Amino acid sequence: MEWRKIRNWLLLMLLAADLVLAGNLAWQLLRGRQAERQAVLDAVAVAAARGVELDGEEVLRLPAEMTGYSARRSDALEQAAANALLGGETLQEGPGGGVSIYRAGAGQLSFRRGGAVELDVPWQGGALNGESCVSLLEKAGFSMKNVLTEQQDGGVVLIQSHEGYPVVNSRLTCLYREGVLRVRGRWLLAQPVTEGSVSLNRAQLVLALCDLLESQEAPRPERLQAGYYLQSEDAQTVTLVPVWTAETGEGQIIMSCLTGKQLNF
Repeated sequence: MEWRKIRNWLLLMLLAADLVLAGNLAWQLLRGRQAERQAVLDAVAVAAARGVELDGEEVLRLPAEMTGYSARRSDALEQAAANALLGGETLQEGPGGGVSIYRAGAGQLSFRRGGAVELDVPWQGGALNGESCVSLLEKAGFSMKNVLTEQQDGGVVLIQSHEGYPVVNSRLTCLYREGVLRVRGRWLLAQPVTEGSVSLNRAQLVLALCDLLESQEAPRPERLQAGYYLQSEDAQTVTLVPVWTAETGEGQIIMSCLTGKQLNF
């Protein structure tokens, strides 16, 4: 009986110690979040003193941390996509410089560095809309998870997403002309992606964005959102860079969350 009581007391003491540790950890996390929030609001105040108006609550709705990703192109995925889109066996040419061209019958598909895609294929699928374009490319292995679709200039624009955020320059324009479907743009076909660098904190990004807005004489962005940017390291490697996108009256500023520098669309 005595040993049983001692054992019960020991278990209670261990449980109490675990609860104290968990409480301390939760308190530290809360204090860390509060400190980070205050740092963001302080950075917004600094920007305001410099004549750049940012909405602190809008900034705080952006993710506190984002990760960059990298991936390598896959000949197997590209070949499979060509077979699915062009039908049957395809002939491959590799001119060099990361260019792969597949031909079969009247169709042609090419992949280039940086995720560039060019497709010309006979189209007999009826009306060209977002649903038909997504269905065609999804069957060929193009990831269509959370894809955004827009009707533009008589065609369809597909915008890729990653982890629920748009990849701002990873988009395909689909046009139907004289019996041929023409697809042009960029898309991350390579899988899987591996994690890389972690973004700067939001306070640092606020000050970096302030510099960019100030240099372009844009005192206030109309909208601020998080996303990714598809970039090419070399002919066979692509990276997904986390970004903030600021819409201004003069256009769009895309800022890398890894460096705080502007990226070109």
